[in-house]
Amino acid sequence: MADTVSSGSSTRSGGKHSTTPADNYYLARRRTLQVVVSSLLTEAGFESAEKAAVETLTEMLQSYVSEIGRSAKSYCEHTARTQPTLSDIVVTLVEMGFNVETLPAYAKRSQRMVITAPPVTNQPGTPKALTAGQNKPHPSHIPGHFPEFPDPHTYIKTPVSGK
Repeated sequence: MADTVSSGSSTRSGGKHSTTPADNYYLARRRTLQVVVSSLLTEAGFESAEKAAVETLTEMLQSYVSEIGRSAKSYCEHTARTQPTLSDIVVTLVEMGFNVETLPAYAKRSQRMVITAPPVTNQPGTPKALTAGQNKPHPSHIPGHFPEFPDPHTYIKTPVSGK
């Protein structure tokens, strides 16, 4: 791809260089989508693409993947589950008009390009200003795979005096 988008010089909030973990996480995801778009264009026979075209296709791909995630999450929550399964994604794709029976053949195509995994970037954590107190570890009778207790301020008794 001769003229692909390089988003390392700007952020969502304007033309400033990003240094926060949230911006770095966003840019890493965005660059990965741009690599995917560039690879798909190369597979389709394009030798180059305008920056605006790659950016538009990247935005469309991001929107499509986000919608798949939102819909699959909705289907799994509708059946009282918290983690989407393959069947949730298949139903989502079918509802979006995608022919899922073509996926195996597409995955086995000979001219496909292999994209290496991006460097691991952790999703930004909760800012310290939003945490209160110390989280307590689980007592021995609670299995370790259960979620952590919420922040203590959400369940500690706070006396209120009446006027």
